Amino acid sequence: MRSSIVLAMSLAAVAVVAQEDEQEQPAEQRQGRMLEEIVVTVERREQSLQDYAGTAFAISGDDLKLQGIQNLADLSESTPGLQINNKQGNFEVWIRGIGSSNNTELGDPAAATHYDGVYLPRPTGIGSAFYDIARVEVNMGPQGTLRGRNATAGSVNIVPWRPGIGVFDAMIEVEGGNYNSKMVTGMVNLPVGDNSAFRIAAYGMEHDAYYNDVGPLSQDIAEAAENSSARLQYLWEPNDKASLLLAFDYLDEKGSGYTGTNYANPLGNGIDPEDIKDPRDVHARGLEPRNDTEHWGAKLEFKYDLGFAQLEYTGSFRSLDYNFEASTPLTPDYQGVTETLGPLDEAYDNWSRFQFLTESESTIHELRLISPTEERLYYTVGLFYFKENQKSFLASAGDRGTFFQGAEFNQPDVVGESISAYGDMTFEINERMRISAGLRYTYDEKSRQGVNGRYAFALGGFDVTTGNEFACCMGARVGTEGFEFAGFDRQIYDPDLDGSGDVSGDEFLEFYNDGIKSYGARDTLDDILANGIQPGGSATPAQCTDTITTDGLICPADGNHSFVDVINPSTSITVQDGEMDADFVDWRLRLAYDVGESSMAYGLVSTGHKSGGFNDTFSDPEVGIDISPTYDTETVTLYELGWKSEFDLGSVPTRFNASAFYYDYADQVFTSLLSVEQALDFDSGVPPDPDAIDQSGALVVSFSYNAADSEIYGMQFDGGFDLPYNFSFDYTALWLEAEIIEAEPIQDFRFQADVAPDDAVFRSIDGKRLPHTPKYQLNMKLSQWFAVPWGTVDYVVSAGWRDEQYLTIFNGEDYGQPEDPRQRLDDRVPAYWTFDVGMGYSHGDGNLRIEAFANNSTEEVKNAAVIITQFDNTRFYTRPRTYGARVKYFF
Repeated sequence: MRSSIVLAMSLAAVAVVAQEDEQEQPAEQRQGRMLEEIVVTVERREQSLQDYAGTAFAISGDDLKLQGIQNLADLSESTPGLQINNKQGNFEVWIRGIGSSNNTELGDPAAATHYDGVYLPRPTGIGSAFYDIARVEVNMGPQGTLRGRNATAGSVNIVPWRPGIGVFDAMIEVEGGNYNSKMVTGMVNLPVGDNSAFRIAAYGMEHDAYYNDVGPLSQDIAEAAENSSARLQYLWEPNDKASLLLAFDYLDEKGSGYTGTNYANPLGNGIDPEDIKDPRDVHARGLEPRNDTEHWGAKLEFKYDLGFAQLEYTGSFRSLDYNFEASTPLTPDYQGVTETLGPLDEAYDNWSRFQFLTESESTIHELRLISPTEERLYYTVGLFYFKENQKSFLASAGDRGTFFQGAEFNQPDVVGESISAYGDMTFEINERMRISAGLRYTYDEKSRQGVNGRYAFALGGFDVTTGNEFACCMGARVGTEGFEFAGFDRQIYDPDLDGSGDVSGDEFLEFYNDGIKSYGARDTLDDILANGIQPGGSATPAQCTDTITTDGLICPADGNHSFVDVINPSTSITVQDGEMDADFVDWRLRLAYDVGESSMAYGLVSTGHKSGGFNDTFSDPEVGIDISPTYDTETVTLYELGWKSEFDLGSVPTRFNASAFYYDYADQVFTSLLSVEQALDFDSGVPPDPDAIDQSGALVVSFSYNAADSEIYGMQFDGGFDLPYNFSFDYTALWLEAEIIEAEPIQDFRFQADVAPDDAVFRSIDGKRLPHTPKYQLNMKLSQWFAVPWGTVDYVVSAGWRDEQYLTIFNGEDYGQPEDPRQRLDDRVPAYWTFDVGMGYSHGDGNLRIEAFANNSTEEVKNAAVIITQFDNTRFYTRPRTYGARVKYFF
């Protein structure tokens, strides 16, 4: 934050010096900064949104700031049909019910996120890019014939301001708000001669945690931020034919990340979640969450006018380093909660933790040829190449755990490549009618090598009820202060060190210890394992510590564990080795007709594919080999009819647009958290045998599968009125139906087969509503500006309404107890309103501007995403009410 403030102040100093040599700009140009007209580039060329024969939205950077919108996830409340969820730092984008919850290294988003036209395979950390931007564009539906990276749902494009040649411009902005929020932004647009310019922008923001630890530890917990970013661009236009843009951006996000709130405790104690006053008032434990994300990129864009067409080349490189570690809070706060936590010293001093690590480096090369749009036949043809090298790590340590001391998913070598060729052309049949056609070929491949492991140790103790001196299993301390995973520094990725085809207990221990960089100061597991496997009666027994005083087990009389062993060493660690490739063809047809000078009707059909893939590798005991279950490519076909018009309603200029759409969604892929036993049953299509399930515990994996064929249809309306007295009113309304029409029964992943075999069975999802699809959605915005003696005042009031929706494909149904459904299965989000307000004052010629804003002013906090498993009910929430004021000065 301090470095960003220094940089922003430096930019301001440069601006002051440069201002002395600049001719003062007219007041009209100053005012234009606030009221600049927005154009879109959804078809990779600038055009009015009214001239685009399709459904898209654009929100200007000024509007985003005035409404208090800070990051990508906030866009959900402003754009009907768009849902963006932040799940433990991973953004999941859904457009009209099409999206993907597979945010692992094996998943690719169904909705593509672009930053200045560059595809972002992992948008983590991109929230800090929301400064000095012209607009954010949202495009609905498949678009592979126009863009390099295919996307079935649509795209979100963050468009920053570019350098302006021959224009000096500079700005500094300072903001403060609740949660001790502080922000500073600076920008300088500096011309260099007559044909080039630099644009430099910097940003720093910090705020306290949105979460509040009401327990005895008073920790700094989730959703605090300390973010900074800088962007440097250089534009050179040596003549009227050529241009070269060089761009570099750097984003750094620190703070406490996103843990969510686990409702397992209140649900297990009969507490209705609706009775919990604030889901962010929690009882923290163990490790304070820490997030460290570094995301940067470089881009080269070259354009040359060949006369008959423009040649464009874009090359980019992006790097992401994401590091998040945390202990999830024990429970949200409610009356009497401490009475449910057992011995409080053990509950609050539980250092069970997890850590996510992601390293991603992606390279893009795209070559396009674009004909002049004034020709009767204009076209775009392109070649696109994308490659991503990833490392992915997720591990947990189970402090005080019995039967479970941790898990690890360590994938140091993940490679994805995509090659495509595409073309799109539009032919003007006559002055009113145009027909468009596009075609795209894509070849995708992905491979992964690594290892997955579940760590469970059997530690013998004395059973106070039976008197058994060899009872199992006691817990151990692991993950306390100073503990560190080895992460990508692990040296052993195959535990079968002697090549025998089996993993011994000693090999298991060596593999486990290789994954730990350092044990914690109060850990006991390292001492317990120091002498290896210890059968009963060993001459070198391991010293015992009773970590759980309520489990009926205590240390034997001699103070040592009666035995130390590994649970299932041969099946608990699986080497990962998977690969896939797929190719497919997409196409688009569109007909547009100008009914009048300001009215257009259109119809279009377009297709999109999302490549299939493979899942984690695990051992299949039925065939005695390791398998990586695969899933097929998704296919989406969109049919849309639309109308766009501008006219005078009496004396009021009016805009009215409407569209009706239908999606045929085939081989839809869902991603669930399943035990290995469930995944094997899922892959075979055979229901599990409860008597054959290993009750000692199971490794839970992320499992993707083709679940169903679905249909999505509805109508969308948007428009506006330019009213007297400088009022304007804009609206967007959406009616959306999204339903599974045919599906094979799927495993109920909300239950774990080794714990609840009667519930973890195959269930029908026919007729279920797709997640994240409110039936009715509405946004309205009223704004006005008026003159005062010293300048102008403007304000905006924005309202959004979302109908009820579901967050999982089961729609909250309890198949086992339909008459008395269990609350933990409820994934319904009730309908709600949100309101954002903002007001600004521009002084004199517009150099000085003051703004105040309140986002989510009525503090309508709703569940945006949920993870429901046998032992987990973690919910992630929309942002609380934030408000503040800012001062901006243009030089």
